[in-house]
Amino acid sequence: MELRNLVRKIEDDDFAVDRIQGDSVIITRPIILGEKNSEWEGSPIFNREYLIDLIAIGLAYQVLNHSDLNAALNRANAFS
Repeated sequence: MELRNLVRKIEDDDFAVDRIQGDSVIITRPIILGEKNSEWEGSPIFNREYLIDLIAIGLAYQVLNHSDLNAALNRANAFS
């Protein structure tokens, strides 16, 4: 399936960092959603570059700690 407008990078104005119910969160714009009339219409779509940017933003704004990366690696083992 080809997606014409696949977002590959998070730009400075594509996200915000806030606190919701006491948790630090990253809010992204809905530009990552599947296109109308596509197989993935309305679904969030994350490619490698986007996910790396999201992790980097999470670390930069203390939404994630460096130790969270180890936790993610441990969780990844459960999926494989």
